[in-house]
Amino acid sequence: MAKGNSWTISDSNGMNHSISCKVKTFGGPEISVDTNTYRVKSSNWFVNLVDYAVDFPGANCHVVMIGGKSRLAVNGTYQDDGSRYEPVTSIPAWVWVLVAISVIGGWFFGGLLCLVIGAALSTVYISAALQKNTTKVIIAFVAFLVIAAVFFGLNMMLVGMV
Repeated sequence: MAKGNSWTISDSNGMNHSISCKVKTFGGPEISVDTNTYRVKSSNWFVNLVDYAVDFPGANCHVVMIGGKSRLAVNGTYQDDGSRYEPVTSIPAWVWVLVAISVIGGWFFGGLLCLVIGAALSTVYISAALQKNTTKVIIAFVAFLVIAAVFFGLNMMLVGMV
């Protein structure tokens, strides 16, 4: 199954160009520019992270993919909401610490199900950090802590009943 978007861009010469991208379940992301298709590599091993530049006369374009979401920026402005384009940066180290705490702590405090929940919320941390939304990262981590505490309490009750 592939998810993607497509756009049509006009350059300064009045020529239309088509740009499309697909995030495939297997095989990685692909970007098509007019009739050429390019396989691109994610710059992160945990979440799909691509910032691919395409230049046309008078139009500097960037296809940005974070996870399954793709956006196009033309001349420094995203086409979907008009916000300013900023190059995709690396994920801060403190977010990786939260990921480790969520996955490892999930395993120790809640078992396999809590580990899976921690891994799922880790993708939220990373995605929000890439969007520079620190509040969302913290809220998701606090939600994980509450879930882990509930699982830990349930485990302690079950152990105490035996």
